Order: sequence, then C-alpha cells, then structure tokens
Amino acid sequence: MLSKAENFYLDKIEQWENELINQRPNKLFYIYSDYISASLSYIPEMHKQIILQSLDNILFHLHAILFNSTFQRNTAQKLMHQARVHNESIFTLKDMKKLNIDQLHAIANKQMANYRILASAQGALASKHTGFLLGDFLSMVIINLRSVQVLASIYGRPADSPNEIMTTLKVFCAGCLPYPYRVQAWDELMIEQEKEQHGFFYNGNDEIVQEKMLHTLITELIKLCFLQFYKGSHTGAVIGTAANYRFTRNITEVAHHYYQKCYLLSKREENG
Repeated sequence: MLSKAENFYLDKIEQWENELINQRPNKLFYIYSDYISASLSYIPEMHKQIILQSLDNILFHLHAILFNSTFQRNTAQKLMHQARVHNESIFTLKDMKKLNIDQLHAIANKQMANYRILASAQGALASKHTGFLLGDFLSMVIINLRSVQVLASIYGRPADSPNEIMTTLKVFCAGCLPYPYRVQAWDELMIEQEKEQHGFFYNGNDEIVQEKMLHTLITELIKLCFLQFYKGSHTGAVIGTAANYRFTRNITEVAHHYYQKCYLLSKREENG
C-alpha cells in the first residue's frame, strides 16, 4: 500500500510512459533516420561490432574511473548531508531509501538541474574554443554517465555491484537513444528490473551498446560539424547549448523515472 504522495508520483511516471509510447516522430525524423541507416549500411558488420565493443569498453572504464574518484566520494557526502537534514540516521547511500518520495524527488530535481546547466555550458564553450570542441563528445558522456550514477545513488542504489553497474550503463544507453527506440529500451529495462530483484550479480543480457546507439553517435558528430562551421558565432553557441541541454534532459529524464519507479515498486512490495 503506497501513500497518496507515492501514488501521485507513480501515476506521473505512468503518464510519462504513455506519452513516450504515443509520441510520433515527424516526417523529418524519418527522413533523417533513413539517411543515417543508409549510411550505416555501408559499414561492414565486423567493423560495426568492433565499434560497439569499443564503446562498451569505454563506458565500463569511464564508469569505474568516475565511481571510484574523489569526486564521487565528495558527491556522496554532499548527498548524505542533504538527506540528513530530513533524517539523521542516513550514513550510507543505501540509507537514502529512508527518505520519503517528496524529499528524494526534491534532491533529484536539484541534481538534474545542475547537470543540465553543466551540459549547456559545455555546449556553449565548445562553440567558441577548439579544446572544448574536440573534447565535447567525451565531456557529454562523462557528464551524463555521472548524472545517472548520482540519480541511482539518490534512490539508494549506488553502482557498487555488478548488477547495479550494468543497470546504470543500460539506463544511460536507453536515455541516449532517439525517442522512437527509447520505448523498447525502457520496456527491456523494466523486464530486467522484475527479473533481477536487486541481486548482487547480473544475469541478464550483457550487451550494453546496441547498434541503434550508432544513430546517436553520428548525430553527435554532425553536431560537432555544425559547431565547427559556426565556431565563435552566436548561432554556434545556440546550437551547442540547445543540443547538449536536450541530450542531457533526455538521459536524466529516463534515469530519474527509472530509479523513482523502482523505488516506488519496491515500497509497494514491502508494504504488501
């Protein structure tokens, strides 16, 4: 039995899921998607697999570096400090589950806003300085992977086990996908959630980066070309800011809804 507030947030997530399912791409998206698919068809299958495996390895290593960094420890302390304002018995990230849904939602919203601003600033700088432009793709991966790690921690699920590591990476990849593919990725996440039941080891599909992610990769490369073309101009700053903000908004939106729904379903199961 969930409280009124918990049912309210669960209803909002279900409304978001329905909007995701019923969202229809415009004709321009289909033309663009067909063009990207046609371009990818020229890449031999073996080379595609090499690219996907390389992206898998990059994500795993970045996750390990970020999660074991001093920055992670500092962030964890800040999150717990914010949480102790509401509950004095919180001393680990897993204790964050002791907060009620309104408190968790408020902390998560603040963190999401911070990462969206950071991504927007990166886009603006990339449009003006060559160093930021060359590092834009890696910066966006780091910013957004970090945002997913933080949101997982807020809802009491730090990525400190094989199961949670894989979940974090899959949530990140789901948020990266163009929205027509996001529905299938979301469904797969929820199916795996039901099977895993927060176990320590991961027993699901270990394929993280799927071929559809190449659409996102090419889109990011096209964005960089635009930023290079409009480098130093107001147009370039608008493109960089808007593109990076939207990219981060999509990922944080998926991650927040996922971890919040898992939290609420877990509460409902605990309360019978």
